[in-house]
Amino acid sequence: MNCKKLWIFLSFILIFQTLIVSPVSLHAAEDDGWPEGPEVKGDGAIVVDAETGNILYEKNIYEKFYPASTTKILTTLVALENGRLDDVLTVSYAADNYVSKTSSRMGLAEGEQVTVEQALYGIMLESGNEATYAVGEHVGKSIAGFIKLMNKKAKALGCERSHFANSHGLHDEDHYTCCYDMSLIARAAYKNEDFMKITGTAFYNMPATNKHDAKILTNHHWFLNGTQKYEYCIGGKTGATTQAGYALVTYARKDGKNLISVVMHAPTWADVYADSKRLLDYCFDNYVSYQMEDLGESTVDFPSCFDTFDSFMALEDPFISISGAGSIMVPEGFDISKAKKEIVYNTDLELEHGRNVIGSIEYTTGSRVIGAADIIVYNSDYPITGKAFDERWPSYMIPIETAFEGVDPAKLNQVSEKDKSKERQQFLKENAIAIGIGTGIVIFIVGGIVAVIKRKRRRR
Repeated sequence: MNCKKLWIFLSFILIFQTLIVSPVSLHAAEDDGWPEGPEVKGDGAIVVDAETGNILYEKNIYEKFYPASTTKILTTLVALENGRLDDVLTVSYAADNYVSKTSSRMGLAEGEQVTVEQALYGIMLESGNEATYAVGEHVGKSIAGFIKLMNKKAKALGCERSHFANSHGLHDEDHYTCCYDMSLIARAAYKNEDFMKITGTAFYNMPATNKHDAKILTNHHWFLNGTQKYEYCIGGKTGATTQAGYALVTYARKDGKNLISVVMHAPTWADVYADSKRLLDYCFDNYVSYQMEDLGESTVDFPSCFDTFDSFMALEDPFISISGAGSIMVPEGFDISKAKKEIVYNTDLELEHGRNVIGSIEYTTGSRVIGAADIIVYNSDYPITGKAFDERWPSYMIPIETAFEGVDPAKLNQVSEKDKSKERQQFLKENAIAIGIGTGIVIFIVGGIVAVIKRKRRRR
């Protein structure tokens, strides 16, 4: 699809939007039909749709709280994105001794060798503080370097009210977050398959190491280890300090809905679990999820509006698509026709081969975003744009190691007998005159020496 075709397509989409879409715009204070939800004992709480990030419940979601060990969600995510699970790390003196011996640990000792994967299970299940230090040193090259990665990641996710001063979550006045920011971090982790595998594990068989025998690691989350029954829980992280109170992040799935709850600064463990269960059950029971396709907003169906343009219909189906789940979650009985839809296009786009984000579609009610997705065009016409080619060069050159794959490196610098013969012939050709003069001089000198010797013999 060339740029001309894309512009024609976008123009007709705009006409299509103008003709059939006449949304009712709501003011921020008029979130009609949006329930307040149940009361909870935690001072801050939020429930979001894991697929879209839509906020389903909120209480003091921007208020500053100390995250305690829920910090380890970010720690694990950063380690997964910047390290290798099969790397072997060696626990340093600092990792073993600079973290309180009386705090939660997975039982690592100085000099112990474990894989990053094993350490991450210890972090997420046993809440191992010393393991976060060891992983941080290994992945970040230093603990300070790893903390920089944590804050960089948080900022990239849109966390504007957070700062992390360590990898474990033990109290520090400069280590804080809010429920909303923690939901952003938790949702980013939700998209990582390795993270969800680790956080959803109730018991992990830790193999023997050079310091300890094999043992079983147990997930501290009550919904996962069986202390309390909640069949919809698929992962989460606990946290508690004197200053943070009791905090809990929970991932839950039911009837195709995936939710994330965050409760912070609750009075007791019993309260934080009761709050989480109450909020999740409420949202599962009182919210309904719509696919954008069900509302007639699937971009895959748009080409049917342009039957007279054979160039569009000749393209492979689907011509365009929506990213992610493409879903909208709203309260049961909510009048979806009151939602405002907005489509924004990227008019400065230069198409590359493959998936191109040409814009976005967003649904809002008042100030609340209830659904959003990227609009994607798959382009097979161009192998790559000139700009992208220039930016990525010389990555397209064949690496030397690939060109000489399978060849003994020692032989790469050896000269063959054929090449040696060619070199000798070339040398003789280029230096024939010099060689002739040199040979003549040598003959002259040798002849002179012979003549002198003969004269001496005659005199005798």
